[in-house]
Amino acid sequence: MKSNNKGNIAASKENKEGESNKVDIDASKPFVPENPENMPNDDISNSDVGEKSGTKLEDYAKEDWYQTLLANAQMNVGNNYRLKAIIDKAKAGEEVTIASIGGSITEGAGAKNYSESYAYRTYEYFKNEYGTKDGTNIHFINAGVGGTPSTFGIMRYQRDIVSRVTDSDGLPDIVMVEFAVNDYGEPTNHQAYESLVKNILLQPNAPVVIIVFAVFPSGFTLQDELKKVGQTYDLMMVSTKDSAFPHIGKEWTEDQFFYDIYHPTSLGHGVMADAIFHTIKTAAEKETSASDIDLDVPPAYGTQFVGLKTIFKDSYDESIQLSLGGFSEDDPNVYRNFPIGKLYEHNFHHVGGTKSLKFTINSKNLLLAYRAVNDATFGEIDVYVDGEKAKTINGNTGSWGQSVVDLIFSEDTAAQHTIEIKMAEGSEDKKFTITCMGYTE
Repeated sequence: MKSNNKGNIAASKENKEGESNKVDIDASKPFVPENPENMPNDDISNSDVGEKSGTKLEDYAKEDWYQTLLANAQMNVGNNYRLKAIIDKAKAGEEVTIASIGGSITEGAGAKNYSESYAYRTYEYFKNEYGTKDGTNIHFINAGVGGTPSTFGIMRYQRDIVSRVTDSDGLPDIVMVEFAVNDYGEPTNHQAYESLVKNILLQPNAPVVIIVFAVFPSGFTLQDELKKVGQTYDLMMVSTKDSAFPHIGKEWTEDQFFYDIYHPTSLGHGVMADAIFHTIKTAAEKETSASDIDLDVPPAYGTQFVGLKTIFKDSYDESIQLSLGGFSEDDPNVYRNFPIGKLYEHNFHHVGGTKSLKFTINSKNLLLAYRAVNDATFGEIDVYVDGEKAKTINGNTGSWGQSVVDLIFSEDTAAQHTIEIKMAEGSEDKKFTITCMGYTE
């Protein structure tokens, strides 16, 4: 394997659709730091963000309606066999890592500062309840990336979560998965989502997966589709729509709960964290499940992406004989966020010429992530599989620069395939950025 370079510490600015991607630090916007144990001071964030309600979050716990809300959030408490073992591990002083993967809500967008994001709050609740040594045995990793689906999540899980674990076993113990508002239109019909979940469950340290269902102010969420995955493996599932959403317009105004048309305020993040941890505590207080999760069950949608390998420019299996061709540059304007850094600084960037990117894989599928921008200097690529054109992909989509994923091909069995990617006719002198690619052998 080639070496893996870590990203730089940086900030994110959530760009609106139609704007080109910005990478400058904007301290007036919600942010998330790379190292949550070195918290920045609140005075570098916007004091108005997430502070639209005069009531403190802890005051709601005294209200009967809020206790009902927390109960309604529990779409499924799930099999608690693994959770009990992890809690015992935490109480014994052993190292436990909590991780989160998802879109911009998981990244922390909308919260006044990182400590008020749902993912970090949940980590703190767990640390304070079950940790020892002042909670220093409980660690946290955030892999939220704005505007990205689970198809991108499964490609970066190993790099953005597993490679950052400092526990002795090198694996996360609890993983929150949140893609309910990002997976609309993703190309695998939820197979990548289910494969990501099962990939985590198959880890040898028997981790817990908590499925988190966020919601937009419009009420949009894919929880009805994605809950089938949680039901298949009897996982913990926590719903914002079933719990907090009915109280908007009653106990809260929309502006109190939502920062904009996508993201919750600090209040909204806090309610999500309360709901998740309330479900964890409920599961912990129940009698231990008789046996572990059954992973030998028919899938809800499909698990053909389990074991996915990712091709990063700076890390790939050398057996694929990768030739960069005209895609040898690095696009400096890729998405940045504090949890991970620059995503991904070393990418496959074309600025001109006709030379193709080529490699050979033994695979039954191929996913390709690329930057979707609003920039006329970006053009189209043609993707060839075994000499036949499989896809034409346009990089200039009017989007703000997030990594979009396309499924190039999908077959039931693996075979040897030669992949060639070149600029489409008329785009030879234009730009295109491939973030990374993934395939399953």
